[in-house]
Amino acid sequence: MGAKSKLKHAAILFAGWGFILLGILGLFLPILQGILFLLVGLLILSSVSPRAARLLHWLRRRFPRISDKMDEAAPKAKEVQRRLSHKFGAVKSKAKAMGRKISPKKRPHRVKKKP
Repeated sequence: MGAKSKLKHAAILFAGWGFILLGILGLFLPILQGILFLLVGLLILSSVSPRAARLLHWLRRRFPRISDKMDEAAPKAKEVQRRLSHKFGAVKSKAKAMGRKISPKKRPHRVKKKP
């Protein structure tokens, strides 16, 4: 597994578990939609976790109306994902054309003051 795929896997796990935690909080707090966040977290995790995929499959069989809504929302989510990846790809290509490298970990150079 390359560094890029490891980073993608870690980001998927982080996002999925983040939504699940928000969903658990949402079950007890009136301002968050707990069930929605739980479903989104399961949907994200189902791409990397067989257990999450089985649970999501069981939920789809158990609650077909929710499954239909999820199927309706899937193309919209794919379109948003495509637009975001296109937008960030355009930013990278512009930076590359200008001879700059985009690095999220790069910090600005600080000049030390001489005493």
